[in-house]
Amino acid sequence: MGAALALLCLSQVLTAPQASADEAAPGCYAESCAGKDPYALGCDWDAELLAQLNKGNDLEVRLVYSDSCHAVWVKASLNPAYAGQESLYVELWSTPTIGGAQWARGTTKYLTPDLPVGNTTMGDWQATNKACWNNVGSRWDPAPLNYEGAGGNMPRSTGDCTEWQ
Repeated sequence: MGAALALLCLSQVLTAPQASADEAAPGCYAESCAGKDPYALGCDWDAELLAQLNKGNDLEVRLVYSDSCHAVWVKASLNPAYAGQESLYVELWSTPTIGGAQWARGTTKYLTPDLPVGNTTMGDWQATNKACWNNVGSRWDPAPLNYEGAGGNMPRSTGDCTEWQ
């Protein structure tokens, strides 16, 4: 009986699914992922959705997290039938969890019907992050914590952000 049980346990170990090469060894971890492409380093296979926003049926912007890489980034896709003439910028905005200035990392520029899919580079998973889009330019936050300059009345652009995560 003991030998049969041992063989049964051994057979379960031998037939257990094995992790793929991407799953077993991503190309970066935590801080070493910052500023790098999540797809090139194998961080995309376990990407979890943290937050999402849509611009009608035209644009989908997703803030995602990889547990295997301990990194976040933004994935965006534009409907190929989008009739807008302007380029749409998609960015990952971060602020240290303990407080500090917010900053943008890894802008996906010129998301157009000709280039309808893009992603930012990865950022710090321990920071507080949000995904944003706008039609003004890179490093333009359409929903900052507060506006500075021009008497506190900076012009609003077309754009939006997920909630901070």
